[in-house]
Amino acid sequence: MVLEVHVLGTSSARPTQGRSVSGSIVETPSGMVVIDCGEGFQNRLVKHRYEMKNFGGRRLKMSKVSAILLTHGHLDHTWGVLPWLQTMSLDGRKDKLWVIGPTSSEVIDALLGEEVEPEVTPSDLVIQYDMWMDLGATTDSLSYEVEWILGDGERWVNMNDGSEITLPQPLEKVKISAHKTQHSVPSCAWRISLGERKGKFDRNSTKHLPDAIKAKLASGIDVEYEGINLVATDYRTNAIPGQSVIISGDTAEQAIDADCDLLVHEATFLNSHSDIANEHLHSTAAGAARTAVECKAKHLAITHYSGRLENHETSLEESRVIHDSVVALSDGDRLVLGDDLSLIHLVKSTQGWVQQS
Repeated sequence: MVLEVHVLGTSSARPTQGRSVSGSIVETPSGMVVIDCGEGFQNRLVKHRYEMKNFGGRRLKMSKVSAILLTHGHLDHTWGVLPWLQTMSLDGRKDKLWVIGPTSSEVIDALLGEEVEPEVTPSDLVIQYDMWMDLGATTDSLSYEVEWILGDGERWVNMNDGSEITLPQPLEKVKISAHKTQHSVPSCAWRISLGERKGKFDRNSTKHLPDAIKAKLASGIDVEYEGINLVATDYRTNAIPGQSVIISGDTAEQAIDADCDLLVHEATFLNSHSDIANEHLHSTAAGAARTAVECKAKHLAITHYSGRLENHETSLEESRVIHDSVVALSDGDRLVLGDDLSLIHLVKSTQGWVQQS
């Protein structure tokens, strides 16, 4: 059981040669969530699914996607939402889908009935929500139920009925949490985590025991057998540690208040353009590495490169000065976080994926 990130876009602001804008899939044992859904997302998804079937040995079933998690409202992260919702309707989707994203505390106050007039920009998700509704992204227009949720990181509002709710948890045994980031519009990073799991039950060491005794030990119950106390934990391998990944969206550096095993963080600029990064509340590659250190991340994956960059080699060099486990992502790459918290970086090639050493 692993967490796997499928990277469908690594460019900032606009597509460039060989790079598309933001969009990722996080695959868990219980299903999948999509994080950001920029322009052309479903085109990239069709290609990636085809390649997974032909080269990856398995299919990514879109019925397993339970939620779209948006990091903020800039169109390079959201413009693909509506077309994909409509495609899923054409494909006959029946299961509920959550679409969740951040807005400002002032907007949440207004949605919950306070007499305030919040200042919003066209990139605020509350504005895009109204637009999506006008264009047919309602449950009545689609073949399935869509729950639209906006929040400020602490309070969440179901836009379908205006009620205040707790942050939905669409996947069984998977915790989803939002963490405020620092950008020019309301923004958040998304953390996806699996809890610690029991080690594997050792059937060979219990094959001499009666079935009733084995069943109790397998259930974690200590038992006495023939005058000997049998401790259930002695018949399991060590517990499997929890796993967590954070995907940052757009943000200034050192703005995430959560730990993780894998941090996927924007690295729009190099050190030579740190002044521009600071002005526009983006990160440099080195800034992403500093954030990874603060988050106690075992691994860092950098993405969201400026169109100024012809390749990501210098970004990788600058980040590795600060953090010792860094990979630079390209479109189509996959990241596999194993039970032992090791990271496998699968790089897209013409014949599938090659493990990056």
